[in-house]
Amino acid sequence: MRLIGVLIWCLALGVVQLGSAPAVPAGQAVLMEDLEYRVSLGFWQDVARVHLRLTQVAPDRYRAEFTGAAQGAWSLLKKWLPESYENEMVLDGARLKPISYREKFFSQGKEISKEYRFDYSRRVLEIWRGVNGGKPVLDWQGPLQGPVYDPLTLFYNLRLGALGPISPGQTLKVTLAPNPEPREMFLNVGPDTAQGRKVMVTVRSENGAEDGPYFIFSDTHKVPLSAWLRVMMFGKLAGKLLNPGEIMNKKLEGLPQLSQRGGEKR
Repeated sequence: MRLIGVLIWCLALGVVQLGSAPAVPAGQAVLMEDLEYRVSLGFWQDVARVHLRLTQVAPDRYRAEFTGAAQGAWSLLKKWLPESYENEMVLDGARLKPISYREKFFSQGKEISKEYRFDYSRRVLEIWRGVNGGKPVLDWQGPLQGPVYDPLTLFYNLRLGALGPISPGQTLKVTLAPNPEPREMFLNVGPDTAQGRKVMVTVRSENGAEDGPYFIFSDTHKVPLSAWLRVMMFGKLAGKLLNPGEIMNKKLEGLPQLSQRGGEKR
């Protein structure tokens, strides 16, 4: 998994309660949240800054963006940085459903773009792939069965309580969008520590491949303040929230119904 991309998984367990927001004027988007994380790698304390933004683009439609920008000489390492992830979500009953999910990253000297298109009318999931700015082509197609999440939609559904209550000692299993192999994420909720509540995250593919473990530490309100994992040759890759005062509080119109119902509609 790509270097900055793993932080999406590491930061995927914020479960604060969200309230209401003013109606979105026609044709106008509203920025709901902009969280900034500082990335450290081994001895280097500021190799990148990443932002996680949520924008309400219509009464029941949202856009989430996760972008990374390398600092200083690290900006030359396109193999790892920068990367960007973006999705569109719609509020459907008791959960947010992904409509599209896009990734941009560098691999083997090439700029790769991937777009996941969730077609619920046909119950089909498509993956479109482009190289170096070229026109995307259909790379994979498969059935869309049951709730399937991209990491950004999963992040906000967890925060809203759409997957039910989460408590110490619990293991939560979630189906992720394929890559194109089927994948599942396991969230093992641990005890409270001096750094906060510890959660271990592992991603497993049907072919036996495994990513992780990644570790999250949350405060008493279960907001992700830091996350880390081990990286071969470098040591620890870590992310730290720099602006906890910007965490959403009572801003999302209509979304309290998710946490109040205490579970996901299937």
